[in-house]
Amino acid sequence: MFAKAYDLLMADVDYEKIYDWMKPYFKNTDLIIDAGCGSGYLLLELLSHGHEAIGIDIDSSMLSIALDKLRNNRLETNLYEHDLRNPFGAEADVIIAMFDVANYFKGVKKVFKNIYQALYEGGRFIFDIYKIEVLKDYKDYIEIEEEPIAYAWKIETQKNLMKHYVEFQGEIDIVTQYVYDLDYYLTILKSLGFTYEVSDGIDPRKHYIVATK
Repeated sequence: MFAKAYDLLMADVDYEKIYDWMKPYFKNTDLIIDAGCGSGYLLLELLSHGHEAIGIDIDSSMLSIALDKLRNNRLETNLYEHDLRNPFGAEADVIIAMFDVANYFKGVKKVFKNIYQALYEGGRFIFDIYKIEVLKDYKDYIEIEEEPIAYAWKIETQKNLMKHYVEFQGEIDIVTQYVYDLDYYLTILKSLGFTYEVSDGIDPRKHYIVATK
């Protein structure tokens, strides 16, 4: 049920704006992997602009929604069910992991290592992470809405843990994320051999990072 709620709640994100930010880091010949593609909105944006891109996600329900979305827009690509904690078994010019994908892992060193190994030399890893301040900002957060869907969303935070309780159509899904200081992520990138640049971007709650192999 969470996949359906997620897809509906993510429908109003400005994907064109996110694409415009990422576009300077793409080349026309790049193969792009959307790692943690979710229900496929950003993947759809990439394909609509003529990029060669594939999607991977650990959640088969998300991939099913993404497949329907691609078919409805008469677009085709490969979708794979995959855990980013395992080696990719493929190589690409660019790997993106947007919408706080990295925050779903208690530790990201293995994930970042797998991404590094899956990139061609000179390849780019583009991702966002929550700023550490969200742990304070979202402490005991409650949101109840009727539009665009009827849902209740509660957040509990403790140390580096952010736990979401999403109630939708009579069911409650629990989603866990981990938020660390920016230096935690940068230290791992540097240890693997990445160079990187950090910026603020579309969402003021997040850091946006472009790491190059």
